[in-house]
Amino acid sequence: MALLPLLAALTLAVTPGPKAPANDVPLPPPPVLKPTAKEVPLPPPPAPKPTAKDIPLPPPPVLKPSARDLPPTPGSTVKAMRVAVPDTKVSGDLPPRQLTLVEGALLSELRKLENLSAIGMGEIREMLSIEYQRQMLGCSADEACLAEIGGALGTDEMLASAIVVDGKTATFTLKRINMRGARVTGSDTRRLTRANGEELLGAIGPMTQAIYPDRALRPGRTRGVAKEVALRLNPPPLPRWPFFATAAAAVVAGAAGAGYAYLASDARSQYKALAQRSLTEPVAGTQLRDLQRSVSSRSSSANLLFVTAGGLAVAAGVEAFFTDWHGYRTSLDAAPGQATLKVGGTF
Repeated sequence: MALLPLLAALTLAVTPGPKAPANDVPLPPPPVLKPTAKEVPLPPPPAPKPTAKDIPLPPPPVLKPSARDLPPTPGSTVKAMRVAVPDTKVSGDLPPRQLTLVEGALLSELRKLENLSAIGMGEIREMLSIEYQRQMLGCSADEACLAEIGGALGTDEMLASAIVVDGKTATFTLKRINMRGARVTGSDTRRLTRANGEELLGAIGPMTQAIYPDRALRPGRTRGVAKEVALRLNPPPLPRWPFFATAAAAVVAGAAGAGYAYLASDARSQYKALAQRSLTEPVAGTQLRDLQRSVSSRSSSANLLFVTAGGLAVAAGVEAFFTDWHGYRTSLDAAPGQATLKVGGTF
């Protein structure tokens, strides 16, 4: 009877367990599907290239105050102002010399006003970098664009000028532009009869007064362009070196004539002494003849040189009336471009 439990245990150990159903068999991992052309993600679109308008301008350089930026006048209640003066817009036939003088006279007239400093475009170009100038070339010369430039330079206002030449008349316009609002706060237009540029210079003083009625003159200044400035419109045609060359030749000829005159006088003295000695002792006639020839030759040379010196002196005197003593013509014609032209002398 003891063997029965042992047999039962062996029977259970040998009997196979129930088979696992098909659903319990682990399936193999699915194959990795390759992405088709439609499922491949597209690369991101390239970023659009910035246009010339989208490129930000480099910050303008900080302009240091020049010697013309005078401090406010003591006791004055007028607010200090910085004004930029761009190049004058010209329509018609206006000689470059007249335009240069008008622009220089306009700057000078503005600098006479109380607590106002003016800076021209020529000075602005010298201060700005070449890259900044290149990028600013795309800006048109209207009020809004000029205000943008002036605001970048730190100016309070801009004074735009324009000259239209039509036959025997010239229309001169000044516009006072506020930088903050980019609006014209004052303007003055005058139709003038052409008079070789003198009419433009004569109008600068009254027009500036009309544009800036709130600005008095600095102490010791006189309104209007000096009459001497008009001389630069048609300076004498000759430079200074022809006069000095002619005068120097006259001096050299005069000095040579004086030298020959001295030699002739010395030969004459020797002739007289030898002739006096011939009265008491024998003297060779050839000596007297040679001395006489020397006196005649040297006297002729001296006279010729004196006449030459006199003619050169007269020529130098005539040249003096046509000589540009102040260097107006040289200073205006020294530079090849109008942007760098500078007026000589003082206003």
